[in-house]
Amino acid sequence: MMTQTRERLMIDIRENIEFLQKSGRFSSEEEFLEEAFRALMEKRPELRIELAVEQYKAGEVSLNRAAEIAGYSPEEFKEILRERGVSRTLGFLSKEEREEQLEKL
Repeated sequence: MMTQTRERLMIDIRENIEFLQKSGRFSSEEEFLEEAFRALMEKRPELRIELAVEQYKAGEVSLNRAAEIAGYSPEEFKEILRERGVSRTLGFLSKEEREEQLEKL
């Protein structure tokens, strides 16, 4: 029963996105999802912290960028990392690591 309810909800969401596209409000599902994601991040700022921590742990963003995403200063974000047991990598990147990071940009 729960699976059917969840499946119906997903169908309704997709249909509603399509209706909004037909209305001309969104040109694509991607545009809708981007706006929905931004609204979610505004409504639930704790998710910004989760996103920033996970991106930082994955090496996708620098400490400063992660702090910016989370809405904290770098010093405050360092404390968040410390509280979560996330170690920070200090030092210089090798040439290969630097090139890999630049490719991600």
